[in-house]
This record gives sequence, C-alpha cells and structure tokens, in this order.
Amino acid sequence: METIAHPVDKRFIPIPTRYQIYDSYTVDPQWQIKFTIIWTSVLAFSTLASIPYIIHMWKIGRLYSGLSINESLDEPTSFPETEKQVPLTKITQDSKGSSFLSRGYIIFGSISQSITLWTLPMPRLKWWKGQIGDCCRRAYLTLSVSQIILVLGYMIAVICCFVIGAELTQNSNRPGFIALSQLPVIILLSLKSPLPVPIFLPSLSYEHYNFLHRWAGRTMFIAATVHGGMWINQFIRNDEMDQISSDKSKRGILSWTLMCMIVITSLKPVRRKCYQLFWIAHVMFFVGFFAAISYHTPYSRPWIYPCAAIYGYDLFVRMLRYRIKDATLVPVDDTLTMIHIADCDSGWLPTQHIFVRVLKGSGVFESHPFTITNATSTTDRGIVLYAKISGDWTRRIHDLARDTGTFEVDLDVDDDQIMEETQRFLEKEQKIMEGNDNDTGSGFDHPGRKVQVMIDGPYGGLKIDLGQYENILLIGGGSGITFILGSIEECIRLRQSRNDNGPRPRKVDVIWVVRDMSTIQAISPTVTYLHDQSNNLGIELQYNLYLSNPPNPLPDVPSTLPGTTKLSPYRPEISQLLRESLPIPTSTSDSIQLESHMAETGSMRKDIGGGLAVIACGPEGIVTESKNAIANLSLKDRVRSGGIGFHGECYSL
Repeated sequence: METIAHPVDKRFIPIPTRYQIYDSYTVDPQWQIKFTIIWTSVLAFSTLASIPYIIHMWKIGRLYSGLSINESLDEPTSFPETEKQVPLTKITQDSKGSSFLSRGYIIFGSISQSITLWTLPMPRLKWWKGQIGDCCRRAYLTLSVSQIILVLGYMIAVICCFVIGAELTQNSNRPGFIALSQLPVIILLSLKSPLPVPIFLPSLSYEHYNFLHRWAGRTMFIAATVHGGMWINQFIRNDEMDQISSDKSKRGILSWTLMCMIVITSLKPVRRKCYQLFWIAHVMFFVGFFAAISYHTPYSRPWIYPCAAIYGYDLFVRMLRYRIKDATLVPVDDTLTMIHIADCDSGWLPTQHIFVRVLKGSGVFESHPFTITNATSTTDRGIVLYAKISGDWTRRIHDLARDTGTFEVDLDVDDDQIMEETQRFLEKEQKIMEGNDNDTGSGFDHPGRKVQVMIDGPYGGLKIDLGQYENILLIGGGSGITFILGSIEECIRLRQSRNDNGPRPRKVDVIWVVRDMSTIQAISPTVTYLHDQSNNLGIELQYNLYLSNPPNPLPDVPSTLPGTTKLSPYRPEISQLLRESLPIPTSTSDSIQLESHMAETGSMRKDIGGGLAVIACGPEGIVTESKNAIANLSLKDRVRSGGIGFHGECYSL
C-alpha cells in the first residue's frame, strides 16, 4: 500500500527566539523567584553557620534568656550570698586547650575576625570634623570592609536579576518586578522581635544588621527608579505623552515619590537631628507606598501580603512583651537622670536595653532605648537605667525629675520614711534658693519623681560568652558607660556561678572616655559598689578614666571612687591599651614574667593564654577604632593570647 505523506502544518512551526515578543508578565516573575531563592539561601547558610553558637549558648543556659521581663507576686528574696574567692588555679586550668586543632581554630577565627572588623578611615576633611565625637581621634566609614562586601553582593545580585536577558530599552518592567521582590527582605531586616529565632544571625541583634535594612531599601529605590525612569524616557522618545498622564503612570509616580521621601528622611543627618520626623515619616510614607503600589499594579499584592503578615507578627510578639510599670526618676546631676523601674524580678540580662515611654506630659508620644546596667541577682526587684541629656526628650525627663514643686502629698500614705525624705529635700531646696546652702541639691539623696512608664523589651545585649576569657577590656565613650557597667555585672554573675567549671574572668580593665568630672561623680556610687563586689569575688577590676575636656589644673580623683582609679587628661591610644591587656607578655624573651603568668593563671601551656574579650560601646569613632586595633593585631599575638573576642555597641542613630 502506498503511503500518503501528510502536509506539514506550517502554523505550528516554532518561532526563533530572536523573533519572539518579550512577555514580561511571564518571564519577569520567574526572576523574582530566582532573587528570592538567592536571599533565602544566604539566610539559611547564615543559620547553619550559627549552629555552633546556638549549641554553646544552649549549653550555658543563655539561649532563651532575656526574652521577657517578669514580675513575681511573692515577697522579694534576699540576695545570693557572695561566693568565697576560689583559687584561680582551679578555675582557669588549660582554659583554651593545647591541641593542634585549638590553635588552628584560633588562627582561622583571627583571620576572619580581621576581615570582619577592619574599617577604612575617612580622609581628614574639615567638613567631616563635626562627625567626630569628643572621645574619638578621627572619623571612619560607617561600614566595615565585610559590611561593604555584603552590601555590594546584595546590590550586584539585584542588578544582575533585572539586567540579564531583559530588553530594558523596550520594556523596563523587570526592575519593577525585582523591586517588589525586595519588600520581604526589607521588612524582615527591620524586625526587633527575637522570637522564635533571631533574623539573619543569632549572634547579632537587630541594631547590628539594621545597616542591611537601610541599604536594601536604597537598592529597592534604585530598581524602582530604573523601572520608572526608562518607561518615561521611552514615552517621551516615542511621543506618547498621553501614557505619562494615564492613571497607571500617575499611581506609579506617586509610589516612587513616597519611596523617595522614605529614603530622604532616613538619611543619617535627618535621623540624628530630627528623629521624631524620621520615625513619623517612615511609618506614614511606607503605609502610603503600600497603598499606592497595590493600585499601580496587581502584581504587587502577592508581595505585600507576606510583608503585612511578617510585620503583624513582630507587633504581636512585641505587645506580649509590653509592661506598664511604676518608675522613679532621680536627677543624679545636671546632665544625668537615673530611672528606677520597680517590681521587675527577672527576664533580662545586664547590657540588654529596653524602650521606655514615660506616660506623662508630651513624652507619651516618644519611646527611647536605654541600657540596663544591673543584673537580676544584684538588685531588689527593679531595673536601673541612666539617661544622659542628649536631646529634647531626655531634657524633659530630667526637668520632670527635678520639678520638686509638683510633688504630690498623699495624707493617707503609710510610709512615713518616704514623706520625711521628701520634706527634708524640699527644705534643702528652699535653703539653696535662699543662698544658705552650697550644695546643688541633686543626686541620690533626691526623693525621686514617681511616674508610670511603658517598657518594651529587653533587646540586644552581649552576644559573646565572657566566661570563655580570662581578661576583659571594656572601652566606653560618654554614655556608653551604661553598657560597660552591665558588662561588669555579667562578670560578677559568672564568678558567682557555682556550677561553671570553665574559665571565668579574673581581670577586668575599664577604659572610660568622658567629657567632664560631673558625670564621673554622678555614677561614682555604682562604680564603687561594683569594684567592691568584684574584689570580694577575686576579680581584679581597674578603672582608667580619660577626660576629653579636662580642666586646668587637673583635679584629683574623687574620694568616692576606688583608690586604684587612674585619671588622665588626654584621649587614650586604644591599640596600645589593647596590647597591654593581652593575657600573656608580648615578648617571649621575658621568661620570668611568663612563668609568673603561668603560676598565676594555672595554664598548662606556655604559649597559649586564657583569651581576651574586648567590649566597646559609645560613639561610632571609638567603637570603630577598637575594631581596627583588633584587626591590626598580629596573628602571633592573637594565638599566644588564646584568641580575642569582640562585641561593639554604637550609640548612634
């Protein structure tokens, strides 16, 4: 039988790729998925890399500590008895190990640490001098080298996703699609809630990766600008001006304008000078942007819904942590206010911070973060905060605390002692006004102003285990002393722990760069108390104070401070202080000192020390200078010292 050949249907001949019309609504969403896979993979990798940290914090019982402030209705318990001084040889034996693997671990950690911490200094320009604080020698770039690499990697990933295979001159929808896919990243990096697991890295708090939130938002703005700018350019080039005036284009321009306002009001000068303007604009413009972009294109809604769910979850968890408490405001001196929040028993760790909102006067509309300076084991049902005057809000709080003319006298109060203290203070204030008393009338003898506050937290805190290090170097600038005091409390807590057989801090050096003597005298009772507690537990605590604005002649050390306190009229060289704090001699030729160090610490190795933890807190300059001092330290010194841990807290917006 003869086979009949059927004619080929030419209607189904595939069209060559170069002649196909680019379908952006089919191809571009696939690139959104690719970008989502990229950033979620990085997030998963960072979580896997943090498994050793998670395991260690779980073993020492710190993984789920400091999540929510608790209050007990029982009577307050007495303080734990001070532990007798334990011989250091029983505490720090072979603290870092002596195996080849231990040495290799320290080498690897030191190299990665240098890359992570190193920051480039800014050129010595006159217009940049305003960015340098009193406690800083020079200005540095805001981001370290590792942070710059991370930001550049993110931006390159975004640009590649909207450039590869896209004909932007003909259809610039791809950058718009990629801009939408960045919304979950921006929202995720803005969360403060640490539950159920921290975002990005468990060893970091929200303030440490907030730089990624800012740069992700700026990268999204770049993608949206390319999307809208190229469409408008195409309309103008093709003489299609009616397309610009269409409803879709108007909504797109409105969305871009709102995004532009978010970027402008988020710049550092605005955040520093007008924080309330920044916060209000951030909320209002972002809500408006979500509404405008959802009307501009229906393809935005699948990305808006997850953002709303993530942000709603964060608000829900934060609401569970809100507390309304009675607090006492005490004006310690002319620039410092102590805030004591009573009836808080546990649930926080020293060096963590909480957001405080004073429910009185205009302060009810603002909340500000303050570092907790005391530990749960060294306080009687309460949290102690220090607020230094640095803006309108802190000044109003200080004035509220000093306003003795509005003390409310309740005739039904049973506590006669409080009434007597208040009466004595008012009489003293009257004498000062009449010129019969030379005292300032402020300080810890102030009866305090009773207010109600709303607290949110705690957040942040130390992310390194100080129990792994023999020596601790604490570097504070200005109000950064609050974090330093909390770190001393943590060292005391570690020495009080009876079940910890590992290394514990034996020597703590405190470096505090402060502007004037009044602040030093204001917190001298707390400083002296911590010094006495440390000595009772066998911790060698040394205070080194540096005045950035010293009087002439230099005054003596106040009698209220420990006798070993040193006072200097110049800014310190942090790199030199770091070398002096290393737990072993920097020169191997001095064998006598090395053997003495061996006998004191009980270390089994002559070439590996017990480790050094460096904690820096204050303005960006002093924290960055501390980072660079560690990054520039030789690998040999780091290995012989047993490794160096670092934690930095920048007090800047």
